[in-house]
Amino acid sequence: MLPLKSAVDPAQQLWQLQRFRWGLVFTSYLAAAMAWALNYPISSWPLLLLLLALYAASNQLLVVLAKHTEWPYRLVSLTIMFDLLLFSLMLALSGGASNGLIALLLLPVAISAVVLPGRLALLVASLAVACYLLLALQIPATSTPEHMHAHHQSAFNSHLWQMAWAFALSAFFIAAFVSSQARLIRYQSNQLNQLQQQQLQQEQMLAVATYAANAAHDLATPLQNLTLLSEELREAASRDQQPISPDPGLIQDLCAEIARCQQIVRQLRHNAQQLREPAQNQELSQVLLQAIELWLVSRPEISLNLTKQLDHSSCPVTDPLAWSAAIFNILENAARAGLQNQQNRLDLQLQQLQGQLELQIRDYGKGLDEQRLAELGRLPQQDSDGLGLGQFLANTAIERLGGRVERQNMPTGGLLTRIKLHYQGQQRPGKESTQ
Repeated sequence: MLPLKSAVDPAQQLWQLQRFRWGLVFTSYLAAAMAWALNYPISSWPLLLLLLALYAASNQLLVVLAKHTEWPYRLVSLTIMFDLLLFSLMLALSGGASNGLIALLLLPVAISAVVLPGRLALLVASLAVACYLLLALQIPATSTPEHMHAHHQSAFNSHLWQMAWAFALSAFFIAAFVSSQARLIRYQSNQLNQLQQQQLQQEQMLAVATYAANAAHDLATPLQNLTLLSEELREAASRDQQPISPDPGLIQDLCAEIARCQQIVRQLRHNAQQLREPAQNQELSQVLLQAIELWLVSRPEISLNLTKQLDHSSCPVTDPLAWSAAIFNILENAARAGLQNQQNRLDLQLQQLQGQLELQIRDYGKGLDEQRLAELGRLPQQDSDGLGLGQFLANTAIERLGGRVERQNMPTGGLLTRIKLHYQGQQRPGKESTQ
């Protein structure tokens, strides 16, 4: 069975109900003013005005009760039943079932079918039909003309009872159909909320997995260096066959690599902690520039030529950590490819025009064959030259965040990597170019 509980906040429903009732209050006052101006027969004007004042006061009281009640659905139910009683009393003072505004009794039925469970909606529909029948029984004594012939009287009564049957059918069909549709909407809303929560959890798990994979990828180099340094120390000790004082240079290198590993682990812990905090938008251009600057500190042997062309448009992102990690991996692999070809330089071009951001990274390595280029970033591969796993992690992160990565071999050698992201927001005119 579909759940009956609505995914909408009950306090929000009370606020919407109050706004709707204010419209009914003003409509009732307008109808009373027109009835007075047209000399419409009213049994008791003072009693009708008292009911109208009570209607407005109850709607104002609804705001106060909504702030202090712990049972908003009960308050909604009592409000709908109160409206039904109030409409019945006002109609009793203005012609009963012969009043053309008798259809107002269907409004509480429709409201209950939308905001209340099906059984309560059918209960309100039954009460509305009972009120209609009581108003219909009032007609022969107060509203039927005395000079009407018996035939006409019988036809008039038959018409009133046909209206009563039509009202009853309308009330029950509205309650049943609208209630079933509202229940289906509530069910789909609950399902959508659950899917959104699951998607958020999966994105957080993917982010943690990406950070962990990046950390493992970054740890590979210092751990390999530690292995080589420890082997050098072991070989030195085995050659001399006697205790020796360690080489200060080797000790310094060991401490530097250990500190690098500790920094990577701290960064992983910091990234995981950031997932608990609310996401904040940051300009992607600034995120990329900071990532490039931080990466260059760890690679002082690389000569980097950066060209910027930025306008005043906006291209915000909500996960700057993932973008930084992806750029780190791409830059690291590009630098390794160049160093293996005896080239220690990179060319970068950052362009942002009308919300379209593109970062081009040109390395001076040997390039890749067509098969290797097609697989790069698509399949996790661990090779001695460093290409493969880092690019795969970078591709996964950037595509998850709505970006796109393209790579191509350059005619003169090397690889050109393009990172693109298009933001669909409003842009401001203006252009600035720096180098």
